[in-house]
Amino acid sequence: MWHRLRDVTEITTGYPFRGKVYPEEGGDVMVVQIKDIDAESGLTADRTLQLRGEGGKYDRYLLAAGDVVFQSRGSRHPAALVDMTLHGIAALGLHVLKPNRRRIRPEFLAWYLNHPNTQVEIKDIAKGSYVPFVSKGALEELRLPVPPMQIQDRIVAIADLRQRERQLAVQLEQLRQHLVDSATWQEVAREKSKGN
Repeated sequence: MWHRLRDVTEITTGYPFRGKVYPEEGGDVMVVQIKDIDAESGLTADRTLQLRGEGGKYDRYLLAAGDVVFQSRGSRHPAALVDMTLHGIAALGLHVLKPNRRRIRPEFLAWYLNHPNTQVEIKDIAKGSYVPFVSKGALEELRLPVPPMQIQDRIVAIADLRQRERQLAVQLEQLRQHLVDSATWQEVAREKSKGN
Protein backbone atom coordinates (compact mmCIF):
# COMPACT_ATOMS: atom_id res chain seq x y z
CA MET A 1 0.00 0.00 0.00
CA TRP A 2 1.35 3.44 -0.97
CA HIS A 3 1.46 6.39 1.43
CA ARG A 4 2.84 9.89 1.49
CA LEU A 5 5.97 10.21 3.56
CA ARG A 6 4.16 12.55 5.96
CA ASP A 7 1.69 9.75 6.76
CA VAL A 8 4.40 7.46 8.17
CA THR A 9 7.06 9.90 9.42
CA GLU A 10 7.45 13.18 11.21
CA ILE A 11 9.84 15.42 9.26
CA THR A 12 11.79 18.32 10.76
CA THR A 13 14.55 20.52 9.38
CA GLY A 14 18.07 20.87 10.71
CA TYR A 15 18.89 23.39 13.43
CA PRO A 16 18.53 26.97 12.10
CA PHE A 17 21.96 28.43 12.89
CA ARG A 18 22.13 32.14 12.09
CA GLY A 19 25.63 32.12 10.65
CA LYS A 20 28.83 30.11 10.39
CA VAL A 21 29.22 27.65 13.25
CA TYR A 22 32.52 27.07 15.04
CA PRO A 23 33.45 24.30 17.49
CA GLU A 24 33.11 25.28 21.14
CA GLU A 25 35.57 24.14 23.78
CA GLY A 26 33.93 21.61 26.09
CA GLY A 27 31.23 20.96 23.52
CA ASP A 28 28.91 18.02 24.24
CA VAL A 29 26.49 18.28 21.29
CA MET A 30 27.78 17.07 17.94
CA VAL A 31 26.59 18.81 14.77
CA VAL A 32 25.86 16.35 11.94
CA GLN A 33 26.59 18.04 8.62
CA ILE A 34 26.04 17.23 4.95
CA LYS A 35 29.58 15.83 4.68
CA ASP A 36 28.67 13.22 7.33
CA ILE A 37 25.93 11.58 5.21
CA ASP A 38 26.63 8.85 2.66
CA ALA A 39 24.22 6.39 1.03
CA GLU A 40 26.81 3.57 1.09
CA SER A 41 28.46 3.96 4.48
CA GLY A 42 25.61 5.69 6.30
CA LEU A 43 26.26 8.26 9.00
CA THR A 44 29.99 8.83 9.43
CA ALA A 45 30.01 11.75 11.83
CA ASP A 46 33.57 12.59 12.85
CA ARG A 47 32.72 14.69 15.92
CA THR A 48 34.88 17.60 14.76
CA LEU A 49 32.12 20.15 15.29
CA GLN A 50 30.73 20.08 18.82
CA LEU A 51 28.81 22.78 20.65
CA ARG A 52 27.98 23.33 24.30
CA GLY A 53 24.39 22.43 24.99
CA GLU A 54 23.99 24.10 28.36
CA GLY A 55 20.50 25.19 29.23
CA GLY A 56 19.06 22.52 26.95
CA LYS A 57 18.92 24.87 23.96
CA TYR A 58 19.35 21.98 21.50
CA ASP A 59 17.25 19.39 23.36
CA ARG A 60 14.24 19.45 21.05
CA TYR A 61 16.52 19.01 18.03
CA LEU A 62 18.52 16.04 19.38
CA LEU A 63 18.79 13.04 17.08
CA ALA A 64 17.67 9.64 18.34
CA ALA A 65 18.54 6.10 17.26
CA GLY A 66 16.10 5.20 14.49
CA ASP A 67 15.97 8.69 12.99
CA VAL A 68 16.82 8.98 9.30
CA VAL A 69 18.86 12.00 8.25
CA PHE A 70 18.25 13.18 4.66
CA GLN A 71 20.44 15.57 2.65
CA SER A 72 18.11 18.23 1.28
CA ARG A 73 20.71 20.44 -0.48
CA GLY A 74 23.01 19.58 -3.35
CA SER A 75 23.08 17.38 -6.42
CA ARG A 76 22.83 14.21 -4.32
CA HIS A 77 20.21 13.41 -1.70
CA PRO A 78 21.43 10.46 0.38
CA ALA A 79 19.72 9.31 3.55
CA ALA A 80 21.46 7.77 6.56
CA LEU A 81 20.09 5.89 9.51
CA VAL A 82 21.07 7.08 12.98
CA ASP A 83 21.89 3.63 14.34
CA MET A 84 24.18 4.63 17.17
CA THR A 85 23.95 6.49 20.42
CA LEU A 86 24.61 10.01 19.29
CA HIS A 87 24.23 13.19 21.31
CA GLY A 88 23.88 15.47 18.34
CA ILE A 89 21.75 17.62 16.11
CA ALA A 90 21.38 17.95 12.35
CA ALA A 91 22.63 21.11 10.66
CA LEU A 92 20.73 23.09 8.04
CA GLY A 93 20.72 21.35 4.69
CA LEU A 94 19.47 18.18 6.35
CA HIS A 95 15.97 16.96 7.14
CA VAL A 96 15.34 14.58 10.03
CA LEU A 97 12.72 11.87 9.51
CA LYS A 98 11.28 10.20 12.59
CA PRO A 99 9.43 7.10 11.33
CA ASN A 100 6.27 5.79 12.93
CA ARG A 101 7.81 2.46 13.96
CA ARG A 102 4.46 0.70 14.16
CA ARG A 103 4.18 1.23 10.38
CA ILE A 104 7.66 1.50 8.91
CA ARG A 105 11.13 0.32 9.89
CA PRO A 106 13.77 3.07 9.92
CA GLU A 107 16.17 0.76 8.03
CA PHE A 108 13.57 0.20 5.31
CA LEU A 109 12.92 3.93 5.04
CA ALA A 110 16.66 4.68 4.61
CA TRP A 111 16.95 1.87 2.03
CA TYR A 112 13.95 3.17 0.09
CA LEU A 113 15.18 6.78 0.04
CA ASN A 114 18.63 5.67 -1.19
CA HIS A 115 17.29 3.36 -3.90
CA PRO A 116 18.30 4.61 -7.40
CA ASN A 117 14.66 4.74 -8.56
CA THR A 118 13.67 6.86 -5.56
CA GLN A 119 16.68 9.13 -6.07
CA VAL A 120 15.41 9.89 -9.60
CA GLU A 121 12.03 10.87 -8.12
CA ILE A 122 13.74 13.03 -5.50
CA LYS A 123 15.78 14.85 -8.16
CA ASP A 124 12.50 15.63 -9.92
CA ILE A 125 11.05 17.34 -6.82
CA ALA A 126 14.24 19.28 -6.04
CA LYS A 127 14.04 22.98 -6.91
CA GLY A 128 16.84 25.25 -8.08
CA SER A 129 19.49 24.74 -10.73
CA TYR A 130 22.62 26.02 -8.97
CA VAL A 131 22.13 24.23 -5.63
CA PRO A 132 19.06 21.96 -5.86
CA PHE A 133 16.97 21.88 -2.70
CA VAL A 134 14.26 19.46 -1.55
CA SER A 135 11.87 21.35 0.70
CA LYS A 136 10.28 19.75 3.73
CA GLY A 137 6.85 20.12 2.09
CA ALA A 138 7.96 18.42 -1.13
CA LEU A 139 9.56 15.56 0.82
CA GLU A 140 6.39 15.10 2.88
CA GLU A 141 4.43 14.54 -0.36
CA LEU A 142 6.81 11.86 -1.67
CA ARG A 143 4.90 8.60 -2.05
CA LEU A 144 6.35 5.28 -0.89
CA PRO A 145 5.18 1.70 -0.51
CA VAL A 146 4.70 0.46 3.03
CA PRO A 147 4.68 -3.34 2.85
CA PRO A 148 4.05 -5.56 5.88
CA MET A 149 6.84 -5.51 8.48
CA GLN A 150 8.10 -9.00 7.61
CA ILE A 151 8.63 -7.92 3.97
CA GLN A 152 10.37 -4.73 5.11
CA ASP A 153 12.65 -6.91 7.27
CA ARG A 154 13.44 -9.20 4.32
CA ILE A 155 14.28 -6.27 2.04
CA VAL A 156 16.57 -4.76 4.69
CA ALA A 157 18.28 -8.13 5.25
CA ILE A 158 18.94 -8.50 1.50
CA ALA A 159 20.27 -4.94 1.27
CA ASP A 160 22.55 -5.57 4.29
CA LEU A 161 23.92 -8.74 2.67
CA ARG A 162 24.60 -6.85 -0.56
CA GLN A 163 26.45 -4.14 1.37
CA ARG A 164 28.51 -6.77 3.20
CA GLU A 165 29.32 -8.43 -0.14
CA ARG A 166 30.63 -5.09 -1.47
CA GLN A 167 32.83 -4.65 1.61
CA LEU A 168 34.22 -8.18 1.27
CA ALA A 169 34.93 -7.63 -2.44
CA VAL A 170 36.97 -4.51 -1.57
CA GLN A 171 38.89 -6.43 1.12
CA LEU A 172 39.53 -9.30 -1.29
CA GLU A 173 40.89 -6.93 -3.94
CA GLN A 174 43.19 -5.32 -1.36
CA LEU A 175 44.49 -8.76 -0.31
CA ARG A 176 45.10 -9.73 -3.95
CA GLN A 177 46.99 -6.50 -4.54
CA HIS A 178 49.10 -7.09 -1.43
CA LEU A 179 49.88 -10.64 -2.58
CA VAL A 180 50.90 -9.49 -6.07
CA ASP A 181 52.99 -6.63 -4.65
CA SER A 182 54.77 -9.00 -2.23
CA ALA A 183 55.46 -11.66 -4.86
CA THR A 184 56.77 -9.22 -7.47
CA TRP A 185 58.88 -7.40 -4.88
CA GLN A 186 60.45 -10.69 -3.78
CA GLU A 187 61.43 -11.38 -7.41
CA VAL A 188 63.05 -7.96 -7.72
CA ALA A 189 64.83 -8.42 -4.37
CA ARG A 190 66.09 -11.86 -5.46
CA GLU A 191 67.51 -10.44 -8.70
CA LYS A 192 69.04 -7.53 -6.82
CA SER A 193 70.79 -9.89 -4.37
CA LYS A 194 72.25 -11.91 -7.27
CA GLY A 195 73.78 -8.77 -8.70
CA ASN A 196 75.58 -7.89 -5.45
